[in-house]
Amino acid sequence: MKKDTGMILGIAAIIIIAFIALSSFFIVEVGFVGVRINVLTGETKSFSQGTYPKLPFVHQVVNYDVKTQKQEIEADSASKDLQTVRARIVVNFRPVYEKVNDIHIKIGKDYFVKVIYPAIQEVSKTAISKLPVENIIVERENLRAAIEENLRKKIEEYNIIIENVNIVDIQFTAEFNRVVEEKQIEEQKVKKIQYQRMQAEEEKKRVILLAEAEAQKQKLLRDSSNQTVINLKWIEKWDGHLPKYMLGDKSNSMIMLSDKD
Repeated sequence: MKKDTGMILGIAAIIIIAFIALSSFFIVEVGFVGVRINVLTGETKSFSQGTYPKLPFVHQVVNYDVKTQKQEIEADSASKDLQTVRARIVVNFRPVYEKVNDIHIKIGKDYFVKVIYPAIQEVSKTAISKLPVENIIVERENLRAAIEENLRKKIEEYNIIIENVNIVDIQFTAEFNRVVEEKQIEEQKVKKIQYQRMQAEEEKKRVILLAEAEAQKQKLLRDSSNQTVINLKWIEKWDGHLPKYMLGDKSNSMIMLSDKD
């Protein structure tokens, strides 16, 4: 009995020693920064990749991902003309590697929820409110750039880097979509009418040009048909022989001519 008890106590001691040994150090993996917290004093210290000592039950460790992170959120806003606009925004960010300890003290590990999310909502509402709803799609790149720039300025004081912002989708109300569709249909009708009018004008010009060309042709023919030109044409075609017969002007007499000497 004593032997069994001793064996159990020995195993328990080994487990306790192993637990203490394992709890006496911590590992920080690549792409993370570990913050060691003294639960008695509240003192904190950050550690980069590697293995480090800690006191069991005294120290706690919180690991922060310092690689680029991606989050997608939806932001509801109102345009300049008070139309509802819903933008789906993707933001890429990361904490400043050397400032993770400060981030932990001032904000905590949930810094995205506490800082970045509300900042995106604020800057997107401000940027969208400056544009009429019809210009939002046309000015999409300028809108994205404005949100990104203002978000960077707002977040940098928290030691968080905004790498880039993208607007992946913009949605409007069903009523506005219907109005836009109807407007596009009307614009297509107007463009079709304008095109048909332009074709008619071009055809009219073509007909006028053809008529003017024909009139000019007839004028040239008339100008070239005077008696002198006719006589010259006749001379050019004459073979040098007089006609054998010639009718008189005021009688039916017929005179026979000869081209012989």
